[in-house]
This record gives sequence, C-alpha cells and structure tokens, in this order.
Amino acid sequence: MNTLGITLFLLALLGVLLAGGVWIALVLLAMGFAAMELFTSTPVGKLMATTVWGSSASWSLTALPLFIWMGEILFRSRISEDMFRGLAPWLTALPGRLMHCK
Repeated sequence: MNTLGITLFLLALLGVLLAGGVWIALVLLAMGFAAMELFTSTPVGKLMATTVWGSSASWSLTALPLFIWMGEILFRSRISEDMFRGLAPWLTALPGRLMHCK
C-alpha cells in the first residue's frame, strides 16, 4: 500500500471514530498507534508507552487542576464576592469597572 492510500485510510478512520462519538483523546491515541503500526517497523507498544508517560508526567500539567481547585475554594468560601465588593469602589473611575454582573 502506498503512502497516499495509507493517508486516506487514516483520514477515513479518523472520520469514522470522531463521527462514532469516541473521545478525541482516544481517537488521537488510536490514530497515532495505527499510523506508527503502518509507517514504522519499531515496536509500537514500548514507544507509545514512553510517549504517553512522557506527555502526561510533566510539571506544567499540574497547574490546571490546582487552578480549578483554587477557583472552587474561592467560590465555596465566598472570598471572591468579598474581593469584588472590596475592589468595586476603587475601580469606579476606570472605564468598564470590574465588568461583572450580579
């Protein structure tokens, strides 16, 4: 099978998986696995395991859950409402003020 045929097969597989309602992350994982199986002769299992682990074990990804957790703490403790009430008188001179609605 030539390169164009494999590319068309992979695009068709991508369309079928996405139209079937499979999560995007799993579709990308399956597409990477299929492309490596078709285009390379390296052992795909070991290579995929190290690639997935290297991508998910980075320190930059820890900021996302901590940011969400901080937002939950601010929301549940009502500190954010106190901050808005405290900052509102100081920012009345600025155009747009705090740009929030109550």
